Amino acid sequence: MSSDRQPGDPLSVVVLGDSTAFVDARGPQMPRAPHLYPNVMAAALERQLHRPVDVTVVARPGQTVRDAAHAVTKDQHLQFDLLAHADAVVVGLGSFDHAPAGVPAAIEATLPYLRPDQVRRRARAMSRAAYPGLVRLTGGRLRRTPAREFERLFGQLLDHVRGLCWGRAAGVVLGPTSHRSTYYGHVHPRFRAAEAHQLRLATEHGFAAVPAWDLVLPHATALNVDGIHWPAPAHESVGNAVADALVVQLTGARPTVGLPPAYAAAIDAARGANAAPDVPPNP
Repeated sequence: MSSDRQPGDPLSVVVLGDSTAFVDARGPQMPRAPHLYPNVMAAALERQLHRPVDVTVVARPGQTVRDAAHAVTKDQHLQFDLLAHADAVVVGLGSFDHAPAGVPAAIEATLPYLRPDQVRRRARAMSRAAYPGLVRLTGGRLRRTPAREFERLFGQLLDHVRGLCWGRAAGVVLGPTSHRSTYYGHVHPRFRAAEAHQLRLATEHGFAAVPAWDLVLPHATALNVDGIHWPAPAHESVGNAVADALVVQLTGARPTVGLPPAYAAAIDAARGANAAPDVPPNP
């Protein structure tokens, strides 16, 4: 399968992200705000490649790797209108997965379904009030997505992206961000281990890895009042680093994401099965 894009068309970049893709130190911003990291990245790519760039951000608050893996296997618009024609894909997920868990994620997920309304509101208020104390009580050791489950889902997500773009797209995984948040009890003891795990998985699945938190940390005193979301200078640092990691792939200096081995083997087998058999010449 080949893309129907022409050489003169804008470079198509898809960002699979969470709220860090559209929230800054002041709060949520419009998707095209130029200081957000996806748009900083797009502007840097245009300068370096001398080509227009069209960036599409698929993101929502609190998006986890489970949500994204489900989307790339079920959402046909994301699969065939966006990823199948992408020249580059940025995966900026994992921060919510690695955040300290006060209330188990399975319990938290049931709260919106409680009825009547006053019971639901009371349960949510109690959960929010208790969350920081529960995180401190456990020392922040529990995560929303356990490490083994994260590895399974993240690998699935990256391989589906590689398959949908037929291995020809440039790819970058943005490392998770930490926090300075009261809600999370100001603790995040296993963050560096989780970050290293995620970035290792990225390289194992063909993606370039960009550690985000090291770029954000110099600006930690200017984080949003929630202690999580980045100020504009941090967005700028992250966006430029992502662009640099994409340029070397888009110019051929480094390989693109490639097809997962299982996909490549299946394609080779199908091609072999459909090949015309050798016919001996007539005597």
